[in-house]
Amino acid sequence: MSRRFLSVDPPDLGLWPTAKGLAHQWREQWRLVAVGLVCAFVYSGLSLAIPIVIRHAIDSSIAPTNGHHKALWPYLVAVVLLALVRFGVNFTRRYATARTGIRVEARMRELLYQAYLRYPRSFYDRHATGQVVSRATNDLYPIRYFIGWGMTQGLQSLMLIVGIAVVLFLVNVKLAAFALVAMPAVFVLAFSFARKVMPISREVQQLKADVTEAADEAVVGIEMVQAFGREDDVQARFASKAELVRDGVLRQARVEAAFLPGLLFLPTLSIAAVVLFGGHEVIGGTLTYGEFFLFYQLLLQLVWPLEALGWILSLAQRATASASRSFAWLQGIETIPEPTHPTQLPHGGGLGVRFENTHFSYGTGSEVLSGVDLDVAPGEVIAVCGPTGAGKTSLLNLLPRFYDPTEGRVLVGGVDVRDVKLEELRSAVAIVTQKPILFSIPLRDNLTAARPDAPWDEVVAAAEAAGVAQFAAQLPDGFDTLIGERGVNLSGGQRQRVALARALVAGARVVVLDDPMSAVDTQTERHLVENLRPALAGRTVLIATQRLSTVEVADRAVVLDDGVIVESGRPADLLARGAVFWSLFGEEIGAVA
Repeated sequence: MSRRFLSVDPPDLGLWPTAKGLAHQWREQWRLVAVGLVCAFVYSGLSLAIPIVIRHAIDSSIAPTNGHHKALWPYLVAVVLLALVRFGVNFTRRYATARTGIRVEARMRELLYQAYLRYPRSFYDRHATGQVVSRATNDLYPIRYFIGWGMTQGLQSLMLIVGIAVVLFLVNVKLAAFALVAMPAVFVLAFSFARKVMPISREVQQLKADVTEAADEAVVGIEMVQAFGREDDVQARFASKAELVRDGVLRQARVEAAFLPGLLFLPTLSIAAVVLFGGHEVIGGTLTYGEFFLFYQLLLQLVWPLEALGWILSLAQRATASASRSFAWLQGIETIPEPTHPTQLPHGGGLGVRFENTHFSYGTGSEVLSGVDLDVAPGEVIAVCGPTGAGKTSLLNLLPRFYDPTEGRVLVGGVDVRDVKLEELRSAVAIVTQKPILFSIPLRDNLTAARPDAPWDEVVAAAEAAGVAQFAAQLPDGFDTLIGERGVNLSGGQRQRVALARALVAGARVVVLDDPMSAVDTQTERHLVENLRPALAGRTVLIATQRLSTVEVADRAVVLDDGVIVESGRPADLLARGAVFWSLFGEEIGAVA
């Protein structure tokens, strides 16, 4: 049965699935969330209590209606104490909610990174590095700000709005109705704003990812850019994408400029209504000075929560747009499937490899491999040859399950690779690619990357067999020399030799070498070939190569052409046959002769 990965991206999630995902991340930090919510509730209560105390101070001590002045200092002490408590509560709330946002951001970044490590190679064939990086960086910042500030601040604002409305109606129903007449318009305006800004927020997040992609491509390909004098073209491409981001952000700013001032203006109308009608009530003796102050003060406090609702809705739109993109990748892209009931590989010795009627396609419609049948005995060294595009690399990439065959099977040690745990399979199969990647860590750590606990004498032996010891002695700090990003301070041939030594150190029973000496000079290659066979003794080895000197290491060679094996046998016999194998290496023999 064919087991294939998704060939297209899933769409961004809708509003409710995204909201549920964010709520789940929020609930995971329930202790901090609880602290923030309790503090928000207490803060709202204290914000109501302080004007109420001042109202009683005015009506009892400053302008009493009965002419009897009470002492003022108890009210002042109460106001100061309440303000100090509110300060401490506000600090605690902000700290708790900030930690909540930071933890949610870190958790989502961790989930994305874990997913990246589990996604098949086909995923990275379809996505530029900049797009991948952007979803784990740019897309998470709006989520942090909304979770860390917006959600709790929004609830606190709603508490204040409801609390202020209740207090106003309890004091004077008629004046409260005048004061809150503009509130329905505020909510209509806020939700209209949210509906307008959401599609723009989604577009801006995608455009930011495009900018990250353009920057990444320029940095990664800087050698080509400078070598061919394409700086102006690359700059123009980046500038065009940056301008699209600018235009998108400006459109978002125009929407905010159109709606947010209205959210500030409407509460001001309420204050004007209180001054006008409340003043008449005070003059008529139906409203005390303290009650008038209370109305005025609470309406002033109402301005910020109402304005904050607009900002919070804006943050919510940006966070939803970002989260829908991230959750779409987390939930809609298949990771490499692990077997439900895994089978262990046989213990001890080399492992045989078998390709049974193996077909493979990258999803473009045409097959790269068309029914390959190949048996490699345990401990056998086999060379896979063929012209460029014949399918050599594709065939070898099936062994560690970088890809799965679209039809047929690949067996290691007699077990279908899809029935083995990935960790066990990739411990048993080591691979060296044409362009190996080294890490920005010391050389010794690069050598032991696949097996950190390897004895040092084994590491040195592998380094000598792969020719690493020769140039390591000339490095500033020997094996402790820090290797630059992607091995930039080593030559192409040196990077290949480090990767070859790393595969030997790994102790894998199956070694896959994809043109491992393409960047090595002829003299170094001869030295490596002489040392390679003893170092590979007892291991099953598959080598993809277009060099006859490398083929000579092999017990047998197979020739791939257009995804099909057309020749197989000992290298000397294939040369004597004078067919496809001869067409590949005849010129090399003639040049040597």
